[in-house]
Amino acid sequence: MGGRKSKLLDQIRMKRYDKAESEYVAAKLDLQHKTEIKEHLTEHLCTIIQQNELRKARKLEELMQQLEVEADEENLELEIEVERILQQQEAEAGRQASQSHNHAGTAKENPTPSVTARESEHANRAVASPAISEQLVPSETSGTKSLSNMDSQTQAVSVTPGNSPACSDT
Repeated sequence: MGGRKSKLLDQIRMKRYDKAESEYVAAKLDLQHKTEIKEHLTEHLCTIIQQNELRKARKLEELMQQLEVEADEENLELEIEVERILQQQEAEAGRQASQSHNHAGTAKENPTPSVTARESEHANRAVASPAISEQLVPSETSGTKSLSNMDSQTQAVSVTPGNSPACSDT
């Protein structure tokens, strides 16, 4: 009976070993399958991330171009406004010059030195230019640019009765 019992125990051990071996092989195959799935998902995720980055880059580029266009439009508007203000100043200087010239013509006994229209225009532009360049710098506290500083600076440029520039064609 001892031999029969020993054979029975050997069979049980073999069955357990075979079962453990098949479970090990199944687990190893399952791990390999899961590893392949993980690698595939990682590649897919990398592709998605790259596509998102490309979309973000395109969107950023579009926004940058839009900002450049808006800045160009704003600069153009400022240039037009500055030109309009300069023309107003030149017209005002011309009116003041003609008034001064008329007053100087009636008071011939008090001769005064005269300034040519070009010199007057040059003086107006020289005083207005620093104000204009200051105003073309964007304001950090707001998205708009104001020309109020230039208005106050250009008020200081006026023709006094002692200096009577000649009339200019403006």
